[in-house]
Amino acid sequence: MNPVFAWFKRYLLQFVVLIAVIVSMYSLYPNFHVEASLERLIPLGVIAAGLAVTMIAGEFDLSIASMAALAGALTVVFSGLGLIVAVVIAIIGCTLLGMLQGWAIAKLGINSLVFTVGTLILIRGLTWLVCGGLAISVDDIFASDVFQVKFLFLSPLSATALVVLIGLGIFLARTRWGRELYALGSSRHEAIAAGVNYKRGMIVAFGISAGCGAVGGSLTSALSGSAAPDALESMLVTGLAAVLVGGISLSGGRGTMVNVFLGFAIIAVLASGLAGMGSKAFVSQLFTGIFLLAIVLIDYGIKRISEQNKRGRQRKLAEVTA
Repeated sequence: MNPVFAWFKRYLLQFVVLIAVIVSMYSLYPNFHVEASLERLIPLGVIAAGLAVTMIAGEFDLSIASMAALAGALTVVFSGLGLIVAVVIAIIGCTLLGMLQGWAIAKLGINSLVFTVGTLILIRGLTWLVCGGLAISVDDIFASDVFQVKFLFLSPLSATALVVLIGLGIFLARTRWGRELYALGSSRHEAIAAGVNYKRGMIVAFGISAGCGAVGGSLTSALSGSAAPDALESMLVTGLAAVLVGGISLSGGRGTMVNVFLGFAIIAVLASGLAGMGSKAFVSQLFTGIFLLAIVLIDYGIKRISEQNKRGRQRKLAEVTA
């Protein structure tokens, strides 16, 4: 099969859904602009990328939205050193915290779903402590101007998100550590028996997840010049929806950053289009849920048909060779 055709076939369902959503939004809301929709929800794309990495490794990081809020608060607290320096400090600090979380999950053998429920609450509490229980803002109201500048059509936020997605895509597909995450997600026991370092895989996966959350949270705060202890709470569920709509497997070992981008684009276009038409937030959540269920069911149906066809071909081959 032609490699280009095979590539499009791999993401065909998500491409069709994305085009259908864009066409629907333009027909229902003439003032709709797809590029503005993507720009407004870029932190969601970075957070979804972090969630996807842990899911590819067969784990879940439910603490990522709390980590993003903590990074946003740290950015504002350290903004006196310069906003760019504060962003770097927040990202490094949260990434180290995520790596510690991955090490603890591997060392203690605790289910990551259970462990990160605890750290979700713990890190959110830490964010309230850092903020002093109130929304906080930077002292210099002009400090965030550096994040408003655009180079060609890319803002610092969108350029950073693009670099993160491309970088993670290359890491997962082209490096040994990236391929080990796929192995741990698809066949863990066999991978460990073959020499894959499980503890290192968990440290890498949760470090990347926390780092992505920190990038999304710190850049959001840098752009707005403020942070709140309850900020970005909805990003966990929305990011998870984007990852699943994009086609990342819940059972691990399957999916790429192209899946993440397509899922993020579908959710962002849908949410922004409905918001532009004046729809309430619950309408957006309702449609997101419908899309998620529809894509999961269609994907399931396609796999069942593909498996039945494969079994049919194997049966015919066996009959011919018998």
